[in-house]
Amino acid sequence: MLNILHTMRIRVLVAMVALLLGGLIAPQPASAATTLIYATFKGDGAADQELWIYQSTDGGLNYSVLYDTNFRGPTGVLRDPSIIKRGSTYYIAYTVQSWTTNSTYFAVARSTNLLNWTDVTTIPSGISSTAYTWAPEFYVEGSTTYLITNVSQTTCSACFRPYVYTAQNTDLTSWSGPQQMWGLGTNHIDAYVVKSGSTWHSFVKNETTKYIEHWTSTDRLTGGWINRGNLWASGYEGPSLVRLDDGRWRIYVDKYTNGGLWTATSSDLNTWTGLSAVGCSGCRHGTAIPR
Repeated sequence: MLNILHTMRIRVLVAMVALLLGGLIAPQPASAATTLIYATFKGDGAADQELWIYQSTDGGLNYSVLYDTNFRGPTGVLRDPSIIKRGSTYYIAYTVQSWTTNSTYFAVARSTNLLNWTDVTTIPSGISSTAYTWAPEFYVEGSTTYLITNVSQTTCSACFRPYVYTAQNTDLTSWSGPQQMWGLGTNHIDAYVVKSGSTWHSFVKNETTKYIEHWTSTDRLTGGWINRGNLWASGYEGPSLVRLDDGRWRIYVDKYTNGGLWTATSSDLNTWTGLSAVGCSGCRHGTAIPR
């Protein structure tokens, strides 16, 4: 009887040791990749200037169509959508005319399911002699929501400047502005802003050189901007950023000539990997957020 008990104790001890060692040396499951949605339009054709929602389950390297919403806003044209989520509601801000048609305002719409969208408001540029009002981009800091929009005047049709508009209520129907982003000079479009620590970072296209430039400010959102240099090669536009689950930043840029959507990553917003193509068929200038 004692021998049987001794044998049983040994077997239990061996099993416990094996289980412990197995837990120590067994490969641990990889962290789940960030699931993202990407809001975009697809081109200059009438059927392409509407809102498309894509989804990625591999951290934003490859996307598939989630919805062709058929949403085109008040003018029948929707381009350059920027998307955020507040509570259970998604909002987009977008350009309301093609790049060949004058536009003096931009628009905001909302949805609770990413498929059915309702106009919230249109926001006039508020700048005299406006020729074009392009690519509004959301920027949220604390409880305040901003839109950074690029405006060109008829007195200088290629001289875009970024301006800041500030939401006056939580449902984003009322806005103040514009306030110019002082230091960020003439002929810059597609300004996209994020903040890390006490530093604001803006990624913006120089419309003369066609480079994406990196600017920073430690003063305020609307001033003190300093040019930190060019990124990658010329020929890209529409930069937008998203923070991944692992803390890295992913940037998207639109190779508008013939190259589709491209991406790079950074841990500090200052040093970036090289660009690589994104699997996102038809995607153009847009923005991504975690699902």
